[in-house]
Parts: sequence; C-alpha cells; structure tokens
Amino acid sequence: MKWVAKHFKVSTPRVTQSNPEVKDILNCISSGRAQSVEELVYTCVAVCRSLGILSRLVLSLQPLPAKRNKESSSDEFEEPTSDDSEIQEKSTTSTKNKSHAAQSHAQTRSKKIISTDSEGDALAKKKKTTDVWMEVYLEQEEQWMSVDVISGHIHCDRHLERNASDPLLYAVAYNFDLTWKDVTARYASSFLSTTRKQRAHPTWSKLLNIHREKPSPRSKAEDESMEKSLSDRPMPTSISEFKSHPLYALQRHLLKFEAIYPPTAIPVGYIRKEPVYARECVKNLHSRETWLKEAKVVRVSEKPYKVVKARPKWDRYSQKMVTDQPLEIFGDWQIEDYIPPPAVDGVVPRNAYGNVELFLPSMLPKGTKHLQIPGLNKVARRLGIDCAPAMTGWDYHSGWSHPVYDGFVVCEEHVETLMDAWQAANEEQEQREREKHEKRVYDNWRRLIRGLLIRERLQAKYFRNVTEDDLPPVIDGAEKEVSQTSLSNKNEKSTKKPTTNKRKKK
Repeated sequence: MKWVAKHFKVSTPRVTQSNPEVKDILNCISSGRAQSVEELVYTCVAVCRSLGILSRLVLSLQPLPAKRNKESSSDEFEEPTSDDSEIQEKSTTSTKNKSHAAQSHAQTRSKKIISTDSEGDALAKKKKTTDVWMEVYLEQEEQWMSVDVISGHIHCDRHLERNASDPLLYAVAYNFDLTWKDVTARYASSFLSTTRKQRAHPTWSKLLNIHREKPSPRSKAEDESMEKSLSDRPMPTSISEFKSHPLYALQRHLLKFEAIYPPTAIPVGYIRKEPVYARECVKNLHSRETWLKEAKVVRVSEKPYKVVKARPKWDRYSQKMVTDQPLEIFGDWQIEDYIPPPAVDGVVPRNAYGNVELFLPSMLPKGTKHLQIPGLNKVARRLGIDCAPAMTGWDYHSGWSHPVYDGFVVCEEHVETLMDAWQAANEEQEQREREKHEKRVYDNWRRLIRGLLIRERLQAKYFRNVTEDDLPPVIDGAEKEVSQTSLSNKNEKSTKKPTTNKRKKK
C-alpha cells in the first residue's frame, strides 16, 4: 500500500467514474495518475491479479430503498392578511399578546429549521464517500483482508463503513471468474438489526443466485468466519433493534404464536430493566389441529402453554360469525407422534366428517391402502365394500378454507377385488363411449349424404330441363312420390293453353 500511495495519485478535482475501461487502467499504470477513486481501485486489483495475488473488487451498491422515508415538513410562518388584522384589532389585549407570542415562537422555530438545513447541507458537501475498495486473500492467515487504497489502511472494516454511503445495505465482492459474494455482514456493523430489515431479502437472494460463488473450502471458511463475527458483536443498545433480531428477543416483541420456553430461562442481559432472552428460547406454538397436520398430537393431561384469541369462525347452525373464542396452543415439548387407528372387520376408520385425514403418509391407518384412482367409490358402493375419501390438505379460496381430497382409502383385503372391478368398469365405459362416438359419426354422414341428394334433386328440378331419368336416386318412397307428383304437375302446366279474361259489356 505504501508503494501504491507513492506511485499513484488521484487527480483533482475529484471525478466520479462508475466503470473505468481497459484503456483508462493502462493510462493510469503508465502515467501514475488516476482520474477517479474507482479507476485507482480497479488498477490496484488488476496489478494484484497480474502478480498472482488473489484479490477481488468490493462495491457498495446503493439501490432505491425498499421503504419510503416520510419527510418531516416544517411549519412555515405565514403573515396575517388584511382581514386577519382587522379581526385582531377588534380583539382584546390578551388575545393580541397571545398572537404576538405565537408569531415570535414560529419565527424563531423557522429560523432554527433553516439554520439546521443549511448546516446539514454543508456537512453533506464536506463528506466524501468511497463505495469501492478491494480485498486481498492472505494464504498464511487463510482469510480475506480489506484494503482502503486511498488511505492505505488494511483490516479496516469499520473505517470503510464510515466512509461508505449511508446506509450500507449491499456490499458485493467480485471474483476474477465473474462470480460474486455478498459480504455485507462483514462491513455493516448493524447487520443483525436495522440492515436486515431494510434489505429486500427474496429479490436479493434470487439475483445473487445468478452468479453466486461456487462452494469451496475457502468460501465455507469465510462464511463461518462471518457468522462467528456476527455472534461476537455486542448486544443492541435500543429496544427497537431487538425486534426480529436473530440472536436476542424481548418479551414485548413476541408474536401471537410465540413464547419463551422454558419459563425459567435465564436472561442473557437487561435493557432498561427488561430481561433480554436468547433467540433459542423463543418457541413456536400451534393448536391441536395444526399439530395434527404434521402427524403430531398433544399428550393426554397436557395443559395449554398459552391461550390466545381464535380467528373468527362462521357457525352454520346459528348463521353468525363467532368471534372472541379462546384457542389453546401447545409447544413441541407437549406433543407426540400420531398413531392412526387400525381397520377392523373391513371398515376404514374415519373422522366425524366421514373421511380419512391423510396429511402425511404416516397417518394412513394400519391394514389399509391409499389408492389415488378416480371413481373408485362408485365401484366400491356397487360391490358393498367400505371406502373413504382421503383428505390431504386445505385450500383457501372464495373466502373460506376448503378440504382437498386425493384418492380413497380401502382395506388391503379388498384392493384386488376393487381393482379388477374398476378395470372392468373402465373397459365397459370405454366401449360405451366408443359405440356412442361411432353412432354419432354414422349419423352425421347419413345427414350429410341426405342433404347433398336433396340439393342435387332440387337443382335438377328447378334450374334446368331434365327428365325423370336424369334425377338422382331417392332414399325412401315418400320422396319418390313427391318428385313424381311435382313432375306431372309441371307437364300439365306446360300443355295447358293460357286463357284471357274479357270484361263483359253491359
């Protein structure tokens, strides 16, 4: 770094260059003068890589924030109008004194705000941010070392954070093989509290997976080092930073289905006389129905660890929405595995609604089999075999939760009989559909041929002089009689002489 500071200088005034080109880097190496900080950092990375030193470029990205900050607007003092002055003249002396006091207070407040804004602008202009730096891998220490090329500092994570643009949300390290790695946890001191809340986690994860660094022992060791540094960081100093913190939790920030377990958990610290618990002590609680979806049931004689307000539920009998009902919830230390009841005498065990709850394969009753075949219940009903629909989950649509069914549950001794009967029923159904299709095809052809024959006969009859021998064959006797009658009538009309009507004279 001393050699870099001695041989390379940044030209003044400072120029911002987001993406220096190759010719700019070559000019910087030959002349020893960089046009911007970015160009100097790019040049140092290129020189290190040409010398065989493993290095990478780190950029602090500054995208638009996920949430818009509410700008506090200052109240400006407005001078009274003529109407207001007339009203003030008619008012009492005490009212005048109060109005003058309020005006003077508003003027003083506006002056303070103006001075504060000007001071903030001046400080912002003085501060020069650096969002580009480099990292060098140390083979002996087996870790990455941060380097500030401008000041020459090394191992300066906090120094780079202070000089970077605020807030530092996305710090990305670019490798020589065009892959990148998210190293924000190393440089952001508030990564576990405020930084995590401001980052767009789903979108950022998808974008990062495009050119993510390939897994390697070096990358794994770096991840472990960053996780260790995060766990060694001090406890937050404000209550708001404890919300959704991955290491610590407060009782006031627990969600509806969360609780501290065990109840005698020892706090890891205190903030304003309020105990701070480790995040490991926060457990998720669920109701009996929710645990059943995971093939778990609450043990007998277990008391609910917490009672909360249940969601509104529609009552079919009273036709009203039931609210403010208590809901008992339990933890994972109060449950056991669900043991399904066995099938007895060819009868499938089912719930009160007549179906089998089969959220997981382990919930299948003993002595039964799950057949995912449509229309099996009709065949079973015809043969007198017990068959129950399998409910595999819930689907929320049309404003309510609806059960999802997939197949049927039957006893194992009836599987072969049902399958043979279902296969035979399917073959019969296919045969009926085939015959129906053929009949429809023949009917359509018959209708088409009849229409064509009628069309030819009508054209021959009314549009050209033809004899009876030229007419196409008829289909049935009725049409033949009609055609012969029409032909004879035509001949009679042609042989009959026309008559003229004469007016009788009086």
